[in-house]
Parts: sequence; C-alpha cells; structure tokens
Amino acid sequence: MKILLVYPEYPDTFWSFKWALKFVSPKASFPPLGLLTVAAMLPHEWEKKLVDMNIETLRDKDLEWADYVFISAMSVQRESVKKVIESCKKVGVKIVAGGPLFT
Repeated sequence: MKILLVYPEYPDTFWSFKWALKFVSPKASFPPLGLLTVAAMLPHEWEKKLVDMNIETLRDKDLEWADYVFISAMSVQRESVKKVIESCKKVGVKIVAGGPLFT
C-alpha cells in the first residue's frame, strides 16, 4: 500500500507567521505533526511519503504514485485543499481526509 500524506498550503497572511520565519530558521510555522503521527501508526510495511505544500510543490507524479492520499487541514487551508482534491480526482486517487476542516 502506498500512502501520500499531504499538508495543504497556508495562505500568506499575518497569521501564517511567514514573516517570523527569518528569526527562528524553520521552513514552516506549522509543521504537519498530525500527519506524522498518523504515518507512525500505519502498518510498517506500507510505503509512505509526506508532502508539506508550505515548503514543496505537490506534483502529479506524487499523486499517481499513491494508492491513497491522506489530507489533514484547518479551515484557513480550505482553498489549497480544494486544489488538492481536484488534482486527486483528476488522477483517480482515493482520498482520506481529517483534521478540523473536515470534522
């Protein structure tokens, strides 16, 4: 089983704290800790990849590789999520969604 874990992009607003990154050196303000926890709980023999769209681009070849795409998002990530879901539908990959946006 091939699982692609996708963390959608945050919009560039004051609350994304991108302006503060230069002071603390990380690449993203909100790392995808929930998705990492889910990945750790999946069967060891499953292949897993993580794409944090705040630091890298989600490519069609990533989606084509996957049997399932797991998405975790908050309300502020809604627009990015719509694009991810559209891309998943385009390549025919199944989606598993969780997080505050979906609950």
